[in-house]
Amino acid sequence: MFLAMALRSPINLSDEDKLEVLQRLDQFRLWHSLDEERYCLVCGKIIIGREVHVTGGENGPLRLSCPTEHCNAIPMNWVRPTDEVLIKIAKLEAASRDSCGGARSPSRS
Repeated sequence: MFLAMALRSPINLSDEDKLEVLQRLDQFRLWHSLDEERYCLVCGKIIIGREVHVTGGENGPLRLSCPTEHCNAIPMNWVRPTDEVLIKIAKLEAASRDSCGGARSPSRS
C-alpha cells in the first residue's frame, strides 16, 4: 500500500522543468506558461499548469493528472476555458439542474 501511494505522489519540479514536462506530455494542447488555465471536463474545475500533478519517473514514465482531489483526469480531459466552452458548460449545467436539481457552476480550484 505504501509503495502504491508513493508512486502517486506528485514530483516536485522546478518551474522550467515542469513547463518542459507539460509541453512534452500534453499532446493535445500547447502550454506557453505555468499560469495558463485549463477546464477539467471530469471535475469541472479550472486548473493552471503550476497545479498539474506530475507523477512517475525513476523507472517508469512520467504522467500528468488533474490536481483536484479524487479526480484522475489526464490532458485529453482538459480544454482551454474559452468563453464559448464556459457558456456551453453553463447551459448544460443549467439543463441538468432543471432536470435533477443539483449541479454546480465551473469554479477555480
